[in-house]
Amino acid sequence: MTPSRRLFTPFATRAESFVIDAALATAAKLERWAAQFALGTAGYRDLLNPDDLFDLQVPFNGLTVAVLLEARARLAVEQGLSSLHVGGEVRPHTQELIDLAARLYAAHGLQVHLRPAGRRTTPIWLSSFGVFCEELDGGENFTASHSQSYKGGWKPMDASGGQLLEQAGAIADRVRALVAEALGPGLEIRLAGADDPRILRDFEPTAAYVDVLRTVIPANLLAEVPAAAHEGFRAAFSTEGGSMGAAGRDVFARLGIGMDDRGPVFFTHEQEDSNYHGIGVVDGVNHGVDPGKWQVYKHVGAQELLKEGACHVFFIWDPDGDRFNMVTTAPAHLAGRARAAGLEVDHLDQDRCLVFFKPNQIYFMLTAVKLASLQESGELDRANWIMATTWPTSMSIGEIALKANERTGAGLSTFRVPVGFKHFAALVTSLEQQIAAGSPACRAVDVTGTETVFGPRPRLLIMAEESGGAAMGPAEPMRSCNGARTSLAPKEKDAMQLGVMCLCLAARLHRGGGSFAGFYLEQLEAWGTRYRFYERRDVTLFDEALTGAAREAARAAGNRRKDAVVAFFRSLEDLSPRDATRRLVLVMPEGAVLPTIERIFHAGDGTFIEFAGQWFELRASGTDAVLRYYMEGADAGLVAELNEAFTRLEIPAP
Repeated sequence: MTPSRRLFTPFATRAESFVIDAALATAAKLERWAAQFALGTAGYRDLLNPDDLFDLQVPFNGLTVAVLLEARARLAVEQGLSSLHVGGEVRPHTQELIDLAARLYAAHGLQVHLRPAGRRTTPIWLSSFGVFCEELDGGENFTASHSQSYKGGWKPMDASGGQLLEQAGAIADRVRALVAEALGPGLEIRLAGADDPRILRDFEPTAAYVDVLRTVIPANLLAEVPAAAHEGFRAAFSTEGGSMGAAGRDVFARLGIGMDDRGPVFFTHEQEDSNYHGIGVVDGVNHGVDPGKWQVYKHVGAQELLKEGACHVFFIWDPDGDRFNMVTTAPAHLAGRARAAGLEVDHLDQDRCLVFFKPNQIYFMLTAVKLASLQESGELDRANWIMATTWPTSMSIGEIALKANERTGAGLSTFRVPVGFKHFAALVTSLEQQIAAGSPACRAVDVTGTETVFGPRPRLLIMAEESGGAAMGPAEPMRSCNGARTSLAPKEKDAMQLGVMCLCLAARLHRGGGSFAGFYLEQLEAWGTRYRFYERRDVTLFDEALTGAAREAARAAGNRRKDAVVAFFRSLEDLSPRDATRRLVLVMPEGAVLPTIERIFHAGDGTFIEFAGQWFELRASGTDAVLRYYMEGADAGLVAELNEAFTRLEIPAP
């Protein structure tokens, strides 16, 4: 076993350095780690030891992070960058890693911007917005988002606040080059003192963020919250012990929304906790803290508060504030209709039922609300509004655009990107560049080669990922603090934005005696929505909590399984629908029925199959050791049966 080795002293005010030589690199298996290192859909995530930052038996440790930060720093200097932000959430060692990054960057001559003294954490949306607003050259956030607390994560971003896309490969290549340097002459890592004058605690863009938020949330919708408060409306937000407590309080204060005994909002699990108060741990199994998982939304204390009448709706933010979900109630008589419409329903009491929403269903409602507000304000006709989604996001959102165009000639566009908010950021950046170049008709080409022409004034009504992350853009571009930059929309998922929108809608429904379930049912009928039934099945490939040789063996077996399934579906993309059908039928479970395939193609990160009134996608997660099976259609039974059959395909091992 490789012993733990303290490589540097966190928070030391003196400059220091350490050398990674061949012996250390070999003992830490850096070459194997570097060969597998990559920035995925949400940056880099891997196993850490919550009790020991310098445990070289796990892949995310003080040594490996120092190497990737050194790669980032050297590339930044070569590219002429001069200022970076560093933030993070609450998982183990986050403060030490922020300190490591700040001191390493300062040693390279870079100016580093941290949160003010007393503020330990930064939600990812605030990091992203602040990098843009304060006109920095880039930044990063130490977060593994909704993953278990035994996983560490790092998400670097560019000057727009968007996750690195083109530079991701360059960082991975430089990491491998640095490991080769360590195995040869040795690699020196230099750190400035923690009190170096190049390390500034001045990153505070909240006021500017709220100014932009007011341009995204309709004023008449914001006004519903204090009005509902006068009628006794109360809303709870669980911060899961993450980074949203202090940031959320700042935002609500600036919006004039009172908290605790002085207003309609209160927080649960507000105290920052590197283990998230045990949320997501059910029957001894740690499922992480994704608010979209039933292990979270059914075990976070919402039911008790709703039953007691302590709140009328319960919202949930994940630790870095980019994912969102809610637990709601509805009149008991709506239970049957809600369940038949694809909502999850549980008993609460004699008069009420609990209704749980998937993120897709929340986005569907918010899209309808936002569209109505744009129509009311007259802004709908003054711009070319876009509803952007990832390929495995519900098609119900795009259906709103199609129906609105049929009925009003609104000219709404839809566009789909691979999973990963960085692809939305790339879309928005491309549109901004086209506007700056004076293009009379901004456009984009999707991964299938289909071009969509938006028009001269593109705006982002919504950018939605099925996994629980989304953001909306304002009617007019937002400007940075000194006016040097403009942006059409956020470059990162923003659950603060989603939380405020849902709070406002909840207040409106409360004042009208309605419920989210009732509103959802109304919107389904209003838009004639076909794609009502959606499910995602995650097949775990190996236990990511394993360490050492057991982890390597399990990971190798999981990767063989993943590669076989991905390769099988990928092989279908080159076939005609008829030939793809023949190959699929051969490996399907006995008795399973395959609908007629209309189209099959690669969606950028997975295989997408279109059937008549139904679709499927298979993709390997870029953040967790799972295969994801997505399915949506107009018939709940057909969706469930076919998705179950696909998870049980008898695919031969390679």
